[in-house]
Amino acid sequence: MKRTVFSLAWLALAGALSATAYAESLEDAWQAALSASHPLRADHYRIEAAREDVRAAEAAGRPKLDLQGSWTALDDEPRARVDLSPFRRGPLAAVVPGSLEVPLADNSLALAQAKVSLPVYTSGRLDALRDAARLAEAATAHGTDRTRLDVKLQVAETYFAVLRAQEARQVAAQYLDSLTAYRRDVGNFHSQGLVPRGDVLGADVALADARQKVIAADEAFRVASAAYNRLLGRPFDQLVRLDGRSLPRETRRYEDLVQLAGERRPELAALSARSQALQARSRSVRAEGGPQVGVFASYQYLDHPALVKKGIAAAGIGVEWAVFDSGLTRARAASVAREAEAAQEERDDAESLIRLDVRQALSQENDAAERLKVAEAALASADEYLLIQRDRYANGLASQTEVLTAEARRAESRRNLFNARYDHALAVYRIRRATGEL
Repeated sequence: MKRTVFSLAWLALAGALSATAYAESLEDAWQAALSASHPLRADHYRIEAAREDVRAAEAAGRPKLDLQGSWTALDDEPRARVDLSPFRRGPLAAVVPGSLEVPLADNSLALAQAKVSLPVYTSGRLDALRDAARLAEAATAHGTDRTRLDVKLQVAETYFAVLRAQEARQVAAQYLDSLTAYRRDVGNFHSQGLVPRGDVLGADVALADARQKVIAADEAFRVASAAYNRLLGRPFDQLVRLDGRSLPRETRRYEDLVQLAGERRPELAALSARSQALQARSRSVRAEGGPQVGVFASYQYLDHPALVKKGIAAAGIGVEWAVFDSGLTRARAASVAREAEAAQEERDDAESLIRLDVRQALSQENDAAERLKVAEAALASADEYLLIQRDRYANGLASQTEVLTAEARRAESRRNLFNARYDHALAVYRIRRATGEL
């Protein structure tokens, strides 16, 4: 029994340790963020709305059944007065009244009608309406693809912001540890009379500054973690453990990246679909001025005492043609056509902006990669330089200023290294966002 309890406790502890040691990858973060994204949910409802518009446009060309009914109560029976004066002659004059009131109907009236109608020719209005709805749905779907790319890039930015803040906190802590050790050495040297009191005070000031950097780095890490957790739909204060990574250099040419962006960027597809949808809508509006032909069948029931047959069936064909409307239809169609041209101009502008996005992202990747090489070499030099200055100081050959400068340079070199590393990784993802591959 004790062995079983011990085994269960050990398994629970091992599971807790493995969960604590687990580092979340960027792919995991993307999956969580896409599931929790409010903009993506909003786009989902927009797509559903566009699909309903398509169904409505398709239903406009199908049969329609209308049912109508009414019941009317009158304050009195409708009556007609008949003039009988021509009959009041001779012996009938004393018998026949001068007039006679005859009831025409009851004081209530019931009416019911059922009508089936079907458009058979609309001058292309319904066809254009369906095309406009389908193209609008496609534009909305492409808009969702753009939102997905934006969310993933935003998550990548906050992901690397957390890693950057985490590295900055580690550098600040190591800088504090190094200055703490240096302050201890200075205190020992001062107690032996090897260095003046001013060196002790200088070390205290540098140590206090290092503590402030640690406090600022901790707070920056908490803020970055809160921003990251917000995108993933988590509590702001949830513990964040991320998996740092280094990505390879981008080797494709600028021209190839621009061509790929033109094929894959959803913004271009969305604007093209929107322009085409507006053109189709303009055709639909223009067709409203042409002949509109439809067929119908109806059945009408009128509850009237004067009618021999109260139910009447009918069938027919109807034609409507707005031959002249003072230019109203033409102006409406032209207005929508101008909107389509505006959407095309926006697409052309977006195409040039995408080329600029690719250029900027590629430039940032090149810059970060070159800085990464320099930072790696600089850190090695800074480590060696600090060892030399500490040794010189211990032997009375260097001043305290030289040692503190070497400490600061090593900390700065470490910051330059991780900044270059994460700038490069983020630049690679920005290239993929610019080409639509993210």
